[in-house]
Amino acid sequence: MVSKNPAIKSLSKKEWHDILQRIMISYGVISRFINPVELLGTNLTPAQIKTLTCFIDIEEMNMTELSQHLGVAKPTMTVMADLLTEAKMLKRKRDLIDQRIIIASLTDSGRATLKKLIRIRRKELEKILMNLSQEELNSFLTSIEMVAQLLTKGRQLKREGRSPKE
Repeated sequence: MVSKNPAIKSLSKKEWHDILQRIMISYGVISRFINPVELLGTNLTPAQIKTLTCFIDIEEMNMTELSQHLGVAKPTMTVMADLLTEAKMLKRKRDLIDQRIIIASLTDSGRATLKKLIRIRRKELEKILMNLSQEELNSFLTSIEMVAQLLTKGRQLKREGRSPKE
């Protein structure tokens, strides 16, 4: 563990390992609760569902953008797009200006599935958050927003070819 942060540097390897383990376990629990595949009623995998969620605020994107958005290699994205196309969730077309570029967008079925997924996630989140006090809710919101900011910053630095410690 290489860090300039004094709080992190003061931790033993075991303490650092335990922190990372707790984060990974917590992420897994959160993911299972807000991504309940069984409630969606499809044969889509979690990775395919994650791909659909890339289109929440975006109508279409090229395959390179989609692979970057998901943090996967282009060949992996191509396989995922093939599976979603076969499932009638995704459609692809060639860019009119540059025929080498493939543009992906959701089909009507894909949009309907995404809307259903968003409704399910919202209901599951509401169930979780309903029993929190105002203080717990504020703390949770602050924490999750901080995690989102850290992940966004880390991805941005990675795209720029810099490490987070720079």
